[in-house]
Amino acid sequence: MKVLVDASFLMLCAEAGRDFIRLAEDVIGEPMEPYITEEVLNELRSIAGKGGRRGRLASIALEIAGRMHVIGGGGEMPADMRLLQEAARLKAAIATMDMNLIKRARSLGIPVISIRSDKRIIFEGFRL
Repeated sequence: MKVLVDASFLMLCAEAGRDFIRLAEDVIGEPMEPYITEEVLNELRSIAGKGGRRGRLASIALEIAGRMHVIGGGGEMPADMRLLQEAARLKAAIATMDMNLIKRARSLGIPVISIRSDKRIIFEGFRL
């Protein structure tokens, strides 16, 4: 299964020190193929450049993203719009912690992976 990963999800992985994509694979019992868009990479680079705690988390998130398939630039499109567009095109899920993105993905029927505050994985729109 293909999954597009958002900056918020990667930063949570960095903060928690856990690979939630691999943990999700264990739950659903099939391999996940993680993808990241150039827009999300740029967002992480921007946060990393600001320093501080969030900057350090973004730097770690960029290291994690280095193991993912990169989807080249989509022009001037905002990162969230690009994630939704590519998820629909690839028939992929989106891994995010962004509530606005989750709501938009739900309305489009795009499966979503997110993490609860107790670090349990939530699957929406999947047939498990």
